[in-house]
Amino acid sequence: MKISKSPSECINKEEIRTQIDFIDREIISLFALRFQYVNEIVKFKTDKESVVAQDRKDQVIEQRGKWAEDHGLDKNTFEQIYRFLVDHNIGKELEILEKRQHPTS
Repeated sequence: MKISKSPSECINKEEIRTQIDFIDREIISLFALRFQYVNEIVKFKTDKESVVAQDRKDQVIEQRGKWAEDHGLDKNTFEQIYRFLVDHNIGKELEILEKRQHPTS
């Protein structure tokens, strides 16, 4: 399935919901791919500071907010979404790092 109509071409709410469902499925697939990269990047990190990487975190959140704004979306909303996402990823990376450093724990 693919997007078959633009939003303005949809003639009822079911068509719109079908397109939204398709888009959301694609977004989830992209998040799954993104998380694969997150899991792999831990190979290149050696300690908590390198995982947290506060400067990189701040840059990512700010940049995603700008990208959202460039598309006519609310910058603050997308900064919050990415702050949550990045914080979640940091938690997962710290778990992986801990397991790697203490495999018998």
